[in-house]
Amino acid sequence: MRLLLALAGLLAGLLLADVACGPPPSPNCVGSECICRDTTDCGFTCDEPGCAGTCESLSSCDGACGDACDLICRDTSTCDLACGESCAVTCERISTCEVDCAGDCDVLCRDASDCRVTMVSGLARCERASTCDVQCATPDGPTPATDCGGDRYACGVPCP
Repeated sequence: MRLLLALAGLLAGLLLADVACGPPPSPNCVGSECICRDTTDCGFTCDEPGCAGTCESLSSCDGACGDACDLICRDTSTCDLACGESCAVTCERISTCEVDCAGDCDVLCRDASDCRVTMVSGLARCERASTCDVQCATPDGPTPATDCGGDRYACGVPCP
């Protein structure tokens, strides 16, 4: 009986330790800051609120963060970025930038060949982008964002 209780206690302790520690950190992150720079391909995942992620001088970068994060991708061929609520995303001097964002997003694509944004709500701006495709994520599937003029687009919020 003591052995059973000891094993049950050990198992409970291991489970609690696993829950407390969570998943292992992304290899390109330290705390809530993730940096991919000067390499071929790179990626990161940061689930902490307020995470800051940077992709710079790469062939390709895949970055994901949770809520209230800042993502920047510059001087990179291809970036695929995803974030939760209340995020700011900037893609500049880039060939292709794909952004998937939940609500209350602020996206800027500058000096891009191809910028594709899908978001639940928020604003997107395209400055000197050859192609700018902004879609609103709805329960029925993506729909084109409201064109606010001046290469600005809105989903679920009024045009500024």
